[in-house]
Amino acid sequence: MGYRTTYTGLLLLIAIGVLVSACSPQAGKRMITFFFDGVPAADSSRVEVPDEAALLADSSISGEPAPGRQMASVVVHYPYGERECDICHNPDALGTMVEPEPGLCYLCHEDFNDSYAWVHGPAAGGYCTSCHDPHTSQEEKLLRMTGPSLCFYCHLEPDVLKNEMHADLDGMACTDCHNPHGGEDHLILY
Repeated sequence: MGYRTTYTGLLLLIAIGVLVSACSPQAGKRMITFFFDGVPAADSSRVEVPDEAALLADSSISGEPAPGRQMASVVVHYPYGERECDICHNPDALGTMVEPEPGLCYLCHEDFNDSYAWVHGPAAGGYCTSCHDPHTSQEEKLLRMTGPSLCFYCHLEPDVLKNEMHADLDGMACTDCHNPHGGEDHLILY
């Protein structure tokens, strides 16, 4: 009888812990870190996921790939990776954010309008997700694309390349000279 009572008590304790941790993401994180070592810190991190999940930005960010599938490396935005959706999304109104861009991003990230004399258009307009994916990306800093393709999405390549300063770039990245968020003048030079 004592074994059954102990087992029932343990199950009850686990059930209460699960219910308490479901109250908020922060409570869940505290519970998990109490029981387990190595819980990731509150920032974006790179994890290995099945390649189809990386390409589809699947909500499954762990697990083994299906037979014959490769693992792909993706960067996961902290709130998304920790399933703390209500940090950004309003749980009472599906599809709405707790605050519009860029204020939503500035809850955790630097407000570039306070950092530079001149702010690049997407950053100044608060269009962070034009360049950054808010959930996962195969690129560092959650970029949607890398290299010149990211810049040439908005800036017309022929117009950029006809500038004599861009004549001999040979493999240089735009960010070798230009800060993507802002700078001291309209050329957003470092």
